[in-house]
This record gives sequence, C-alpha cells and structure tokens, in this order.
Amino acid sequence: MKKIVFLIAIVILSGTLNFIHAQTIQVKDSLGLPGDNLNLYAVMNLFRESETLEIFERKLNAEDSKVNNLDLNADDKIDYIRVVDNVDKMVHNIVLQVPINEKENQDVAVFIVEKNHNGEVQIQLIGDEVLYGKDYIIEPNYKDASDVKETPNPGYIKKSTTRNINASGNITIINNYTILKPIFWPLVRFVFMPSYSVWISPWRYNYYPSFWHPWKPWYWHYYYGYHVNYYPNYYRSYRSVNYYRSPLARNVYYNQRRMFSVSFTLSVKTNVYRTTYAHPEMRRSGIELYQRNSNQNNRMNSSTNRVISNRSIKENKLEKVNTQRPIITDRRNIRPSENKFENKQIENKVPTNSRPIIKLENRPSENKIQQKRRENDQPKQQGFREKEN
Repeated sequence: MKKIVFLIAIVILSGTLNFIHAQTIQVKDSLGLPGDNLNLYAVMNLFRESETLEIFERKLNAEDSKVNNLDLNADDKIDYIRVVDNVDKMVHNIVLQVPINEKENQDVAVFIVEKNHNGEVQIQLIGDEVLYGKDYIIEPNYKDASDVKETPNPGYIKKSTTRNINASGNITIINNYTILKPIFWPLVRFVFMPSYSVWISPWRYNYYPSFWHPWKPWYWHYYYGYHVNYYPNYYRSYRSVNYYRSPLARNVYYNQRRMFSVSFTLSVKTNVYRTTYAHPEMRRSGIELYQRNSNQNNRMNSSTNRVISNRSIKENKLEKVNTQRPIITDRRNIRPSENKFENKQIENKVPTNSRPIIKLENRPSENKIQQKRRENDQPKQQGFREKEN
C-alpha cells in the first residue's frame, strides 16, 4: 500500500513539474535569465537622454519610466539600482548595481565609456554574465564613415542598408541609422568636463531616497508586451554585438571592480526566478498598457500644441493692433485722421485743466476804451467851468 501511494505521489509531482516547465518556457527575445526584466536597450536610451548621472539614476528607478523590473533578492519588490562611476584616466566604468542585502551587492551591467586621443568616444553597455549570459553587449548602431554616400538625417549621423535572405528566398531590407555621435550626448560631454565630480550613488540597502518607493514587479510577458512596441526604435538606434571595443578596460573592470552576490548566483542556478515567465497571457495586457499611455501622451501633446497655437494667434493680433495704432503720449503729435467724425471729436474735446480760450475778436480795442473815458470826463469838466464863472 505504501508503495502504491509513493508511486502516485511521484506521478503527480512529475506532472506538476512538467506543467510548470511548460508555463516557463521563454519565448523569442527572452534570455531565460533575470536580466530579461531590465531591458538594456531601454537603459541605453535613458542614458542618451539624460544630462547627468544623478538624473540618469533617478529616471532609471522611476516607476513611470517602466524600465526597471528587477527583483533580484526575491522579496516581491522592485530593487533600487545604484549608479557608480569608476574613472581610470579617459575611461569611465559606469556600473549599475543592486544591493541584495546589507553585505552583498550585485552588478547588473556596466557602461564602458572611453575617449581616445582623437577625441572620439566609444560606448558599450555590457550585461553581467549572471543576469544576461556571456558577452551580452549593446552599443550605438553606427557604421564607418566610408559607408556614408548621402546627406545625413538631422537626427542621425550615418545610414546603411542590410539585406537579409532567409531559406525561402524572401529578402528583408533593414535600414540602420546612427543616432548622434556619443561625444554629443549630454551625459558623455558632462563626464568628460574638467569640472566633473565623480558620481557615486549615496544609497545602499534599506537606505533609499525619499522620492522612491518600491512597487510590485510585473511578470515578464507583461513587461515584454509593453516594451515590444519600442523595439523598432531601439533596433534602429542600437544594436547587439559579441565583441569588446576596449578589451583592456573590460578586463580591468571584471578582474578588479566587478561585484557579485553569492546568494544571488545560487538563486539563479536553482531557477528561483523562473516564475516570472508563468503568465504568458499577460503579454496582451502589456501591449494595451502601452496603447493607453501612447493615446494619453498624444492627447496631452495635442492640447499643449493647441494652447501654444492659440497664444501665438493672440500675440499676432496684438502685434497687428500695435502696428496699426501707435501709442501717442503727446497730443500735439496727433495727426488728423481721415475719419471726419474722429476729427470732430478731437476738436470738441477740451482738457479739463485748461483755461477757456478768449478770442481776440470779442475783446474791446484800446482806442474804444480811451474814447469812452473821454466821453465820461467831458460833463465833469463842464461842471467845473460853470462853478468858476
């Protein structure tokens, strides 16, 4: 009886394991590793759009950016990613690091930013091999100057075309554009300024900025469903390669500065993180989230443009009024208008503080006044003469 129960338990357990395995098989664009929950294409894009490393760290950990979906210590809460810059002359090893516990940190990825003697800058974002596998590298999608035979797009520097032919003979043409050279990225220019102060994130395990609060991580298919809409832009601007542009800088980082967590490595080997692939049906929900956000952003942009256009129309009207009727401070400079009614109003208008104007025609002349005085004096003179007589 005990043997029968034991056999039944084995059958049930094997069936359960097969079900879990069926639910956790990764799909296309999945590595099957914890790094799936931090899209390095999106990270590179945030790096390009940021002005300083502090701003980059804040954007990377912002919930509304929807880039960070890591939960490396498996506490069902999003991990905070620290940004640490290790400078070695003209090389910056900018590390993305997660505090696993009070004693351990785990490097997630590293930007190797190197400036050569010609003033050109090369950037590669290398995922840590525990999270992404070996030689997982993202870089700007640029070609050599000899490939350019046309005027570049203002937003991009170089352009090339790749033709892919599959087994069926179908031809796929891929246009590869290069974004502005890394030397022109605001953050790259910032870290190579003489006044740059090396950025080392002050935050650590259980000691985080007041503006940040962890949230519950998404399942991977939900995360992938949201980001898959950005893939055309990601692939146009960045690419994946399997070689290092600066092997020396990479070796210095891995041999001297790389930090890893023993407990996290053991969790990866025991497939603790495979549950993130348990809900493939949620991919559609992630796509719908992107569509809602996109529609909302479009409405906000259209309303903003409408306000700006209305404001410009009003300003243009005011400018026209000001040019047609100039402001006059001195009434003596008023020119007669072509409108007779306006001229009449101006003539009849009398200033309140002015005295009434007396026309010279109505004033008696001096000759008449003297004649009147003589007439009044004649009877008086005759009276005096009669008394004398």
